[in-house]
Amino acid sequence: MRITVAEKGSDFVGLKITLDARCVTFPMGYSITSSDNADIAPTLRSEILLLIRKISDCEKLQGERVCRINTNDQRLDFPIGSILFLIEDFLNRGSYYTEKEKIMGDGLPGKISWSGTIKRIKPIVSERGIAFLDFIVHKSRIKNDRLITELHKYCVYKSFELLGFLYTVAMPDQGLINEADIKKNRAYYVSFLDSKISETHLEQNAELFVHMKNVIQNFDSEDTISSATYGTNSFHTIWESMVNDVYGTVSKPEMEKYYPCSKWKRPNGDWLKNNVPLRPDTIMIDDSTGVKLCFILDSKYYSYAAMKNDGADVSEDNSQVSVADHGSIPGTDSIQKQITYAEFIDKSRTRPTNKCPEKYKFDPDKIFNVFILPGNVPDGNGIKYIGYAEADWNTKATEGYRKIHGFLLDTKTVMRKQISSSTSRRILIDYILSVVHEQGA
Repeated sequence: MRITVAEKGSDFVGLKITLDARCVTFPMGYSITSSDNADIAPTLRSEILLLIRKISDCEKLQGERVCRINTNDQRLDFPIGSILFLIEDFLNRGSYYTEKEKIMGDGLPGKISWSGTIKRIKPIVSERGIAFLDFIVHKSRIKNDRLITELHKYCVYKSFELLGFLYTVAMPDQGLINEADIKKNRAYYVSFLDSKISETHLEQNAELFVHMKNVIQNFDSEDTISSATYGTNSFHTIWESMVNDVYGTVSKPEMEKYYPCSKWKRPNGDWLKNNVPLRPDTIMIDDSTGVKLCFILDSKYYSYAAMKNDGADVSEDNSQVSVADHGSIPGTDSIQKQITYAEFIDKSRTRPTNKCPEKYKFDPDKIFNVFILPGNVPDGNGIKYIGYAEADWNTKATEGYRKIHGFLLDTKTVMRKQISSSTSRRILIDYILSVVHEQGA
C-alpha cells in the first residue's frame, strides 16, 4: 500500500487499485507519512475510509468525481456508499441474510396479531359490541429457493473484491450467482428486490435490500476486478463543502441574502438581464456575547507553499483551473470579491430592502473577511495565521474587513470533525478576533 499526499490543487485525491499495487492519495495538508507498507494499520484503514466517504458524500462534486473499474471510461454511478455498507453490515451480522422475517398479512393461517388487526382491519359494530371478520396474523416465511441469500452473497463478494482489503484479508464465499447471471437477469433481480423492500417490516432489512439493489443495478464490471479508481481531481469542491459543514451557520435558503447581484438595463429603461450573483462559500454568524458578528469565509484549496516561495505566480486567479494546476494564494479578484461581500452587508453602505432586510446587515466593525487554506497544522488548535491581503485602491477607507486575513486549517482535523461544530466555531472565532486585535484591523 502506497500512501501519498497531494502537492497541488489539480492532483488526484482518492484510491487507485491494480492487481500489483494500491495507492491512496490524501488531500493537501493531510498529516500522514508517505509509505509503501504492504500491511494496513487499523488507524490508516479508518483514515482511508474517511477519505472515501468525504468524496462520496459531497453533493456538490457530481460529475467531477472519477470512478473507473477495469476500463478507462469514467463511471459516475459507482455505488461506493452501498459497497461500504454491505461490507460493514456483513461483518456485523457475521453471516449472510436468510429469509426468517416474520410478516403479517390477512387471510393467512397463524397466530393472530391483535395490535395489527386493530390498526389495519375495520371492525363491524353491532348491538352486541365490536367484531372483526378478518384478522392480521403472524407467519414465519422461509424461502426454499434461497434467492435473496444468493443475491446477498453476490453483492457482498463484489464489495469485498473491491474494498474488502480495508477491513480484512479474508474473502467471503462467492456464491452461485456470477456476473454473467446478473447481466442476464438484472431486471428480474431488481424487481425482486423492489418487492422485498416494499413488503418488509424491518427497517434494517429494507436498508440492506436497497444497497443490494444499488450494487446490482450499477456495479457492472468483469468477474474479476483488475483495476479500480475512485476519487477526484477537484478536491477544492470537497474542501469548500467540509469547511462550510463545520463552520457555516447560515441555511441554504438564507444564503442568497448574502449574494451581491447585478443586472443590465436597455437604453429605453427595460431590464435586459440579471447576472449570476457572487456567492460566498461560508457565512459564520456569532452572537454568543450579545454582539452580532459576521465572518465571511472563502475556502481556497491552494498550496501554501506558493506563498512561502515568493508569492503567487503571474497566472493567479485567472481561473480555478490555473490556480489548481500551479498552486497559488488568493489573488486580486478573490480579494475584491471578499470586499464586495462585506460591502453588501455593511449597513452603513447598503440600505435594507425587502430582499435583504435589516437582520442581514451588520455594522462595518462587526464584519470580518477570512481566507481558509488547507495545511498540516499539528500543534495547538489546528489553526495557523499566515498573514493578510489588502487592496491598493480606496486606501482612505477604514473598514477592517478590507484586510482579508489568511489562516491554515489542519486538513485532517477538518475532515475528522472530532469536536462539535459549535466548539470548532468558537475556537476559530476567538483565534480570528485575537489576530485582528493584534493587527489593529
